[in-house]
Amino acid sequence: MENVRGFSSFEDDLYSIERTQRFLLHIFDMHKPVIACVQGKCLAGGISLAFCCDIVVCTDDCEIGFPPARDFGVLPLNMMMYHSGPQWTKRMLLTGDSISGRDAAKIGLVLKSLSTQEAAEQEAHAIADRMALIPNGLLAANKRSVNLGMELMGVRTMQRLNAGLDARGHLSGTWFTGMNEAAAKAGGLANLFRQRNNQFGKGVAHVDEPDERLLKSNL
Repeated sequence: MENVRGFSSFEDDLYSIERTQRFLLHIFDMHKPVIACVQGKCLAGGISLAFCCDIVVCTDDCEIGFPPARDFGVLPLNMMMYHSGPQWTKRMLLTGDSISGRDAAKIGLVLKSLSTQEAAEQEAHAIADRMALIPNGLLAANKRSVNLGMELMGVRTMQRLNAGLDARGHLSGTWFTGMNEAAAKAGGLANLFRQRNNQFGKGVAHVDEPDERLLKSNL
């Protein structure tokens, strides 16, 4: 319990964010390859967990995104940019919109998207079966080779910077500035999130079709 701290200051918040980062980066640093099979909703902290894995497969209808970008803060562990590039990362983080598994595969955010949960799980197992034929030491060396390439592109430094940006973002959004009051007025946290998301319509980004224009806009 000595590691548990409150959120009475910017530094306390930053400490908590960096601690979570270190925990998740164990997956990135682990010598053995890690395959994620994503289904349902992969939102907020879920995408940090998923994209610390080496390979991600998902179902066509799964939902991937970071809605807290709308009013809470910055994606604290941003591996998205190293998968889908800056354009699509900005498209999602500057709106808080989500993307389907099918479209996530089209932009390289995930390796592959399958029609059903069973098919996605079978794909993950099929990849793992092939990896199991290779000596552990060689798997570790090849994983490290790719990860070192990402480190040359600043992946580890970026996470340190993002921790500070997220803590600052909390001060700009409603996390520290009226969260409890806003939730009370909305009738609870779930209602607050629902009201927030309703402003964004369906809140889904598309690859091959136009996105909806909101009926009410601040432009």
